[in-house]
Amino acid sequence: MTTVGDVVYLVDVTTGSAVILTPAEGRWEVREGGPVRLWERIEAVLSAYDEAGQPGPETFTLHVYDGGQHLRHPNLPGLPLPRP
Repeated sequence: MTTVGDVVYLVDVTTGSAVILTPAEGRWEVREGGPVRLWERIEAVLSAYDEAGQPGPETFTLHVYDGGQHLRHPNLPGLPLPRP
């Protein structure tokens, strides 16, 4: 994530997908591009987090193994994090 002035840029360096958030009259305008609908994924994760009661970082567990790493939480069994 990079912020330039009031504009926020989010880039997935793996896929080349990007989101640009621009403030406009009390709301955000969202533009995105690339092969992954990055903003939809962000919204899905935020919704799941809110529905779980916004748990603190100390309640998450990071599992690291040969195939990668995954963030887990008992109240978020279907946390829609992208997998490599």
